[in-house]
Amino acid sequence: MRLLSFLLLLLGISISHAQQIDLEKIFEERNLGPVGELLARGDYELVARIGEAAAEKGLKAPDWRILRFKALRELGHVEQALEETGKALVLYPGHFEILLLRHDLAQMLGRADVMAEALKGINEAAKSKAAKDRTAMESVVLGRAAVMLGADAQKVIAQYFKLAQGKDAKLEAAYLAEGNLALEKDDEQRAADVFRAGLKAHGETADLRLGLARAFQSGDREKATESLKKALELNPHLAAAHLLRAEQLIGGEKFIEAEAAIQQVLDQDGQNPVAWSLRAVVAYLFMADAGKMEEARAHALERWGKNPEVDHTIGRCLSRAYRFAESAARQRQALEFDPKYLPAKMQLCHDLLRLGDEEEAWKLAELIRKEDGYNIQAHNLALLEKEMNGYTTQTFEDFILKMPKRDWPIYGARALALLRDAKTVLGAKYGMDLKRPVLVEFFGAQQDFAIRTFGALGGQGMLGVCFGTVVTMNSPGSLAHGRNNWESTLWHEFCHVITLTVTKNRMPRWLSEGISVHEERQRDPAWGMWMSDKFREMVLDEETLTPLTRLSGAFMAPKTQDHLMFAYYESSQAVEFLLEKFGKDKFQGILQELAAGKRINDAIAANVGDIEEVEKQFAQYITAKAKSFGAKADWEEPKTEELNPFEPGSFAEFLKKHPTNLWVLHKEAGSKMEAKKWAEVLPLADKIIELLPDNYDADSGYALKVQALRQLKRTDEEVAVLRQIAAKSSSAQSSFLRLIELDVPAKRWAEVKANALRSMALNPFLVTPQRALADACAALNETPEAIAAYERVLVLDPSGGAQTHFKLAALLRASDATKAKRHLLDSLALAPRNREGLALLAEWK
Repeated sequence: MRLLSFLLLLLGISISHAQQIDLEKIFEERNLGPVGELLARGDYELVARIGEAAAEKGLKAPDWRILRFKALRELGHVEQALEETGKALVLYPGHFEILLLRHDLAQMLGRADVMAEALKGINEAAKSKAAKDRTAMESVVLGRAAVMLGADAQKVIAQYFKLAQGKDAKLEAAYLAEGNLALEKDDEQRAADVFRAGLKAHGETADLRLGLARAFQSGDREKATESLKKALELNPHLAAAHLLRAEQLIGGEKFIEAEAAIQQVLDQDGQNPVAWSLRAVVAYLFMADAGKMEEARAHALERWGKNPEVDHTIGRCLSRAYRFAESAARQRQALEFDPKYLPAKMQLCHDLLRLGDEEEAWKLAELIRKEDGYNIQAHNLALLEKEMNGYTTQTFEDFILKMPKRDWPIYGARALALLRDAKTVLGAKYGMDLKRPVLVEFFGAQQDFAIRTFGALGGQGMLGVCFGTVVTMNSPGSLAHGRNNWESTLWHEFCHVITLTVTKNRMPRWLSEGISVHEERQRDPAWGMWMSDKFREMVLDEETLTPLTRLSGAFMAPKTQDHLMFAYYESSQAVEFLLEKFGKDKFQGILQELAAGKRINDAIAANVGDIEEVEKQFAQYITAKAKSFGAKADWEEPKTEELNPFEPGSFAEFLKKHPTNLWVLHKEAGSKMEAKKWAEVLPLADKIIELLPDNYDADSGYALKVQALRQLKRTDEEVAVLRQIAAKSSSAQSSFLRLIELDVPAKRWAEVKANALRSMALNPFLVTPQRALADACAALNETPEAIAAYERVLVLDPSGGAQTHFKLAALLRASDATKAKRHLLDSLALAPRNREGLALLAEWK
């Protein structure tokens, strides 16, 4: 009776009025909408009971039973729902949607016989109903069935899903079918467009929002989070949304929050295989308990003992935690359960690439393309393989380097030398002797780097990634263009090779990144990351400074690029703090505990003390650093009433009372520069340097001073300041090039060499520093280095080949007369009247 009363209220019918009408009218089709809304917001128990009541009354409309079946499915009563679909088909033979639900329920139980029977039923139903008479929903069902039977996905979309959308623009199922199919094929852009169209046509629904969250998951985390949040607002009990959130939390190493999300699903459906799979991942990564992991996996397989989604899900999450070999093993297990399970094949393909087993990965990608011509990732891998077939591969005992053919003569030897240096220094430091060669690949196009690294387009701003004994890098001639130091990036990534190997890939993201940034600074004071005005502000902001145990999450979904950079910086400071406070042995002990399988908090506690106390001490450590940066400066931006920027002389007047205000100092300096009053810029620049002596950024006092000195033609003083910048900043390309310009005429060859190398660490494809290095090495009698540099110049600047060939001839004369003479003849062929060349040729005769 309570159910009936609730339903009456739901439909807007008073109890007294209900007594005067036929109760069967309550269950008329026009009243299905409110019950459907109950289902959409997650009131599954109630919907299941309403559907049961409708069935008991023997109501004719099949939709009451369909609503019940969907509710039972969400509640985990899969076998009961499957049984009831069989009974329903007796009443509604050939009903398209009931047959499809029966197929999907049977699939959840691994009942291949029932699945085949349902698809056969759909096919027979389609034959008995002309296409023009089919409803939009029936077109959706036929499209989904066609995909399951192996039809071309693009044709299915055009002939069924788009047709359904044309027949009923508001039909949510039509957009879900197309969007989810696009996601299955890794076509995230198309999926996003379809789900957005569905939201516009139908209105907000949890399922459409969930689809949009999945579509944005790898490309736009902020939009993904926004859509996922909206989905859970619309339906707080949507299991798939909680599971997606749990997986995101696991990726951010927020295991306790992930466990809470998993539990919400299990409270509703105690046998949910994905929920138990994710619980297995938490048990392994967070609790370091392999036994609990296998126990959770066993629960995941209770509903269907050979469900390939279980091991695929576990492996996919392990792969994100850099456990690629373990993920590959899980994908192989999934494929033993179902050799046609494409998600496992695709994940295995990526895992093999990250393990360096490229030959097997390419073959597997080809098989996927043959089975699924629409899969975007498999298609992209085909393009990548074709591109990489034209790469140069240089194999050595300790390293295998792959890069575009044009790249090897320019920076290949330097990359190899740097890697070998890193292996010696970092290997000894962390007690690691690598037993297999490390594969390092450089990509000439950012999209190729992204496909090789992430499996899809994206990753803009990323310079390099390490997967253990495989490193992928953007070529310094493609993305950097003089803005990013490829040598420090390579050192950073190889440090990951060492530390991931030492810990058996069992380290949190923050610790891995923190060590690599720290080791950059140890290699070269100009490398790595240092305190800046932006970092100072973020440290002192309690909302931005992240507790040690949550630092990995700061990499997961940063609000801005500044927040991501701050995550790297804070992590490196955490490593520095642990080393300074507790020493090298204790720090190495943490890594050893991680390798043994301990959780990071337990590893820290076992070596340096209670994690909460360590967090407190670290917060004090980094805060003290922030406060000491510009400690004598006034960082406040003046209030409106204190300063009128439109009044002439207002900045100067304000500085008389507040001489250390950085904001006004910069504004006044900018004003003087616009007015070209360079002499008046100098004291302002000096004051900024006095207040921030450790800041060498592009807007630092040093940068201002250099501009003023250059305009005033005080070259010697300019050089002195430029040298300060060059020694402290690894990305000051303009400073490096300016110093080369000034040092070459003065024949300060040691300085020329130093800055040429610094410039080439940003962009080795620039001719000026390459030529400067060659001239400097020749002048310093470093003949092999000079020869190598001139050979690079010859590649980069063929138009100046006559002079370069001549210089090579002179340098090679003593060691390789044949090669030297060839260069001399090439020089004379380009410049027949070169007197020096003719004289040298005469000497050979």
